Amino acid sequence: MTVSAPADVVIVGAGVAGGLLALALRELGASVTVVDAPAINGLCSASELSYGALPGWPLAPTPLARLAAGASKRWRLLQERHGDLGWRPCRLRLHRAAVGWRPLSAWWPLPFAQVDSAVLTARLPLALAAAGVRCKTGRVERLEPQAGAGWELTLSDGSSLPAVQLVLAAGAHCRQLWPALPQRLRSSWAAALQLASFPAPLGRAAAWLPVSFGRVALERRAAGLSQPEWLVDGGLVPRAEGALLGQHTLVLPGLELGPAPPPLEVEQQLRQELAAQAWGAPLAALPGYLRQAAVAFCSEGLPLVGPLAGAPGLWMFTGFSAGFSQVPVLAPLLAQALALEGAPAAAATRRLQQLGLTSAI
Repeated sequence: MTVSAPADVVIVGAGVAGGLLALALRELGASVTVVDAPAINGLCSASELSYGALPGWPLAPTPLARLAAGASKRWRLLQERHGDLGWRPCRLRLHRAAVGWRPLSAWWPLPFAQVDSAVLTARLPLALAAAGVRCKTGRVERLEPQAGAGWELTLSDGSSLPAVQLVLAAGAHCRQLWPALPQRLRSSWAAALQLASFPAPLGRAAAWLPVSFGRVALERRAAGLSQPEWLVDGGLVPRAEGALLGQHTLVLPGLELGPAPPPLEVEQQLRQELAAQAWGAPLAALPGYLRQAAVAFCSEGLPLVGPLAGAPGLWMFTGFSAGFSQVPVLAPLLAQALALEGAPAAAATRRLQQLGLTSAI
């Protein structure tokens, strides 16, 4: 069995959460290894399927929402240090499903940006390597706390990976790795249509988003579901040379993720719901292919960020409701709590507590 040298921090998951946390840790001089499982059965990661929307105003009257409203500043800083990660200012149009976009056809004077998930997916591994992050591809089969301190991970290839500190940033797969996680951490199946080009009828590429997403309300009700529920939010954002259209969300009762829903059935539901919306009707029949991903969320809204009670050295960084806004502003705080000592680490932990995060794990 191959055993690697121990890293200060091992992060399971190399999406936007694991990747940005790794970069923040390297800025503090910590040695970091990121473990990323290969894609299976044609599924993509939640980061790849994200709209990457970055509203420059708080979406809720909470300390975390106010902090997340400044995410674009952090993305700009990351790009200055690590090159293009897909962030760019973006025009925004809002629509209501029932009445379409025409009553809201003027460009809204709201600060808005977007991270192109295709660019981020391509560039983040390069940025991690250039920053000195050790990246390992493999599926984690088992986590074991060590008698003295630290953790040992067993991977699917039979290798062993020791860690002084271990962070689970694997989204919907975190519970498979550590079943005794808080019940408010749940998972759903998300899907969107990937279009080869931005729809010509809409003119210049922009983010076309609903005034409110039904997905958020469904996630808040997840703990009380007795049967599966799904819905479709109408949205359209640029992605590479094309676009992502629509958001299909399926939430199952209970804590198990379950198998991915049949793609043909999901695509039919997504297109039918878009066709029923005044805004989406002209787009519902556009050619594109369905992409699906497992998504983690917290039914009470606040993500899991910080150390896990009863498991010394095990930390959580998952369950985000707006990951591209929340992750970049929280990653530096978690990195400081992980990598620093004394007063700086205590200050970062207090800040996470003030945001209502660490006390919830």
